[in-house]
Amino acid sequence: MSRTSKGLTLLELTISVLLIAIMLSAVWTIYHTGFTVFYNQVSRYDIKGQLSSAFMIMTNELQQASSAAAATATSTVFYADINSDGIDEKIEYTWSGVSGAPLEEIVNDTETKALARSISALAFSYYGANNVLLSFPVTLSEIQLAAVDAAAVKGDETFHLRTKIRMRTI
Repeated sequence: MSRTSKGLTLLELTISVLLIAIMLSAVWTIYHTGFTVFYNQVSRYDIKGQLSSAFMIMTNELQQASSAAAATATSTVFYADINSDGIDEKIEYTWSGVSGAPLEEIVNDTETKALARSISALAFSYYGANNVLLSFPVTLSEIQLAAVDAAAVKGDETFHLRTKIRMRTI
């Protein structure tokens, strides 16, 4: 007697479902890993971009400084005409000293804006004539050059930037 099979047995159906589940699991794992890597990379570029943009703004505005009002290791206050209206604005760059806190710009004691987030370290240093490092407390009239050193953290990666800015009009 010959027996011909015209349908799927329970064993064949179980194996097929198991293989499809394994393939879908592999596809989901690849998708999830790719998405996670992409998100982490975008976040890192965002932190780098924020820090670079903050340094560009600070460099531009500090170069226009007409006078310094205060100078500490984590903040600097100066006057500059940043909107070309002929009137100097009071500009302050400050960091609270708490890791993860933003670097803030305060204009005329009223407008506060975060220039960069996730700052883990920030230090201002000031130089006098012949590029001699000034010790704190700084005599404001001696400042010729300001240096900014900052670090931002995203995950396990730290980004460092350092710049020196000569104030043209001081």
